[in-house]
Amino acid sequence: METTSLRRTRPVDRLVIHGEALDFRELCRRAVPEDTRFLVLDLDRTVHLGRNMGELLGWEVVAAHAYGLDRLAEVEPRRAASRFFLDWTRPLALLRYLWLGARMWALPGLFYLLFGKIPAHLEVLRRWSFRRFGPEPVAAVQRVPQTALLHYLSALPAADLAVLARRVWDRHAGDQVIQREDLDWLRARCPGIRIVLASASPQPTLEVAREALGADDAIYSTVELHEGWLSAPFQLEPSLVRGWGSAVPRRLSGPSQTRINSARIKIENLWARYPELADPATPSVGITDTGYGEDHCWLGHFTRVVDVNSSDPFPPFVDAGSPLREIHSAAVLTRRELERRAHGDARWLDPRRPARDAGDRTFTARELEERLPGLADEVERLARRRDERETRLAAARAAVLGRVEALSARIEALVGAFNVAAARERPRVLTRLRSALRENSALRRELARVERPVAEVACALSGLLARSREALVTTRSAGRGQGRAA
Repeated sequence: METTSLRRTRPVDRLVIHGEALDFRELCRRAVPEDTRFLVLDLDRTVHLGRNMGELLGWEVVAAHAYGLDRLAEVEPRRAASRFFLDWTRPLALLRYLWLGARMWALPGLFYLLFGKIPAHLEVLRRWSFRRFGPEPVAAVQRVPQTALLHYLSALPAADLAVLARRVWDRHAGDQVIQREDLDWLRARCPGIRIVLASASPQPTLEVAREALGADDAIYSTVELHEGWLSAPFQLEPSLVRGWGSAVPRRLSGPSQTRINSARIKIENLWARYPELADPATPSVGITDTGYGEDHCWLGHFTRVVDVNSSDPFPPFVDAGSPLREIHSAAVLTRRELERRAHGDARWLDPRRPARDAGDRTFTARELEERLPGLADEVERLARRRDERETRLAAARAAVLGRVEALSARIEALVGAFNVAAARERPRVLTRLRSALRENSALRRELARVERPVAEVACALSGLLARSREALVTTRSAGRGQGRAA
């Protein structure tokens, strides 16, 4: 076998699959060393079991427009933890709520279902998504509902959004797997640790989470904040984003101030704010749910990663130059589950949880090579092919990105013109902006075509990595009894 220095990939030094569901503090005892300098936490479905706080805020905005802020404040003490609020005592308002919900979320939701969720379970559509959207299709597809959410948030004052976000947070407290007191305990255990929330959710959601958890910082998707309102993102194309009122936005946020904090952009934003994170010698831990694999890029940037309550856990192979040494995979208990267990409830475990092995399983790098010899060689072969194709296509890709950058400057100028234009002039500026955005969409499609050879390899590699992880789970493999107890 080639030496590690000549290889593109390597098995992680240590992989631990925790069998029995843990509370967060026990997970930290096992996975977060006492000398950790940075703990980076994803938010949605990481801090809460099965809950996306940004998405829930989007539905809360629908309810605010349908029922009114006063009515929501009145019924809040009686509301259950749910995405929807059906107020049967207000039939006309309920009809408006259903109509607005369908109008605002049907198309973005359908887009994400068809090109984000279903491809995770249907191989032919998964391959198509890589060809259509490029080497990172999940992030590209997720941008559609994420951008729609930012549009809808721009229709309410930021102060009202903060109130709604806090209610959403409090309403789902039973699903939390991380509490403020847990992070206080962790600081006492790990002196000098900095705890950062990093999520694609918007500012109102992350600011509430940071305050509620007592985190040191929060990094989130951004748009311009102007005179107490979030501006609408500049992307207007075409019919996936539909409002409930005027087709002319109040104010737009240009490309320089609009950033979806997801996938690799999340890492870039973290590194820009905390340059010491880029030092491989800095002890750092990243914890995320990594649904659909959107956070698998974390494998190249932390010294340890942990996937919690995850539908798409981290694979056991990483780039040869990665600082990563350990991967942990665990089910983490919610506040409600812990309370039920403490009270002797025989059915304390949440029914949303999939079955897991009862025992912990630990694999060293040598054991991973022995258990997955064919997969390891195939991962290496595909990684080499990916790198070779990236090198070959670098010039063509740079040429398209240069045109994208030039067009972005033009879009920035049009956004500025729109924001200062008189009301009667705004539709004319919007027409020019939509024309520029159509050019931008065409360039993105051209970029996807240029990157298609890389995307094809990325598709094969992602499927292989998923299979390598599945092969280590005894409930899905024939090799029961292999591996060591942790």
